[in-house]
Amino acid sequence: MSGFEREKHLKPLIAGTIILLLLGGILVYNSYRQSLARLDRKIVSTRKELVQLQSSLQEYRLLETKLRGLKHQNSAAAGHNLITSVENAAEKIGARSQLVYVRPQPDKTHDDLLEEGVEIRLVKLQLHQLIELLYQFEQSAQRLRISQLRIRTRFDDREKLDASMILSRFREAG
Repeated sequence: MSGFEREKHLKPLIAGTIILLLLGGILVYNSYRQSLARLDRKIVSTRKELVQLQSSLQEYRLLETKLRGLKHQNSAAAGHNLITSVENAAEKIGARSQLVYVRPQPDKTHDDLLEEGVEIRLVKLQLHQLIELLYQFEQSAQRLRISQLRIRTRFDDREKLDASMILSRFREAG
């Protein structure tokens, strides 16, 4: 082969090689850019998850603090006798003499909670006294709950009420 024929075949071969190299470089660069874009999306997604995790952690710590406070209140309230609390509330509304009885109820266990209860009977109450008594129970630090409430008007005086209720409080069993 002459130099001219070699050059004639060599030029397209070199040009083809250069084109193939350029195409390969473009494909590698494109693949690299796609990988970077995918990694950027992962970074953004991970940052969002991190922000959500920090928010959840902050909420968890707040709830944990509230739980410790409630446990502290319950442990402080557990030292108070439920019957004494009822008598004090009746005395505050001026109905201590209308308190007929306060009977302890058997304790009930619900999962990890212990329900302590008392049955209360009050007679000859005025409506505002009953409302004030119920409000006192609701606002109590012991977290009292009225599970049953029966109110009847008196047969001898329609302005007065007789009430009986079961009052409960919950605390951790054990």
